[in-house]
Amino acid sequence: MAGFSWNPEILFFVIAVVWTSLGFASYFFLSRNTSLSQKIWSSHPSLDAQAREIIIQRIWGFLFMGVVPVLFIVLWPGQTLTEYGLSFTFLSRPPWWMLAVIAFIILAGAFAAAKPANLEMYPQIRCKQWTPGMVTISSITWLVFLLGYEFLFRGFLLFASLELMDVWAAIALNCALYVFAHLYKGPAETIGTLPFGILFCYLTLLTGNIWSALLIHSIMALSNEWWSLRKQADMQVVWKKSKLEID
Repeated sequence: MAGFSWNPEILFFVIAVVWTSLGFASYFFLSRNTSLSQKIWSSHPSLDAQAREIIIQRIWGFLFMGVVPVLFIVLWPGQTLTEYGLSFTFLSRPPWWMLAVIAFIILAGAFAAAKPANLEMYPQIRCKQWTPGMVTISSITWLVFLLGYEFLFRGFLLFASLELMDVWAAIALNCALYVFAHLYKGPAETIGTLPFGILFCYLTLLTGNIWSALLIHSIMALSNEWWSLRKQADMQVVWKKSKLEID
């Protein structure tokens, strides 16, 4: 019969796994509450209603996947953010081949952006006319969202897992939950998250922090948004929105 015993490492690991699932689910379902996002930004008519929804969704993601795990760590005795990848010191320098990965992502994104399946989802903000301000707001909120996203998976979950299991078991658990979190985006993107999940975990463990993974993930998201915006036949970047486009 299996014995049931607890120690701080096991309890914190359980919290990390549970919150990775629950925190993502909370963000996901709350971000679908369109009426709430409209109320939050009802006093900002210069932004399209759907754009406000996407921006609020990204902020929810940062709060649930980034801020809450940070609070868990800060309030837990004996834990520090440095131990969970929020450090500006590097165990090892990022490898040179990261540049090749980044170049591949940008070039591959240019070709993939024109595919109908991609254009159905991206850019997430579906404004017909994008001002430079909208491009900036969307880019900043993407970065904020991905900071929380990467910290949840490659910081909080990954380093908590290493307290109880070896490296490959921790990576396997991380990638399993990471892939599961992408199921709603369809089979192509879901399958594509597996190699990138492994890559992000490897870079995090190699360098001792989440910044290399965050850099690649951010370039992937932003380049895809910009390429997709360019490929959308009914979208364009303008210096000033017409009155018909203001919600």
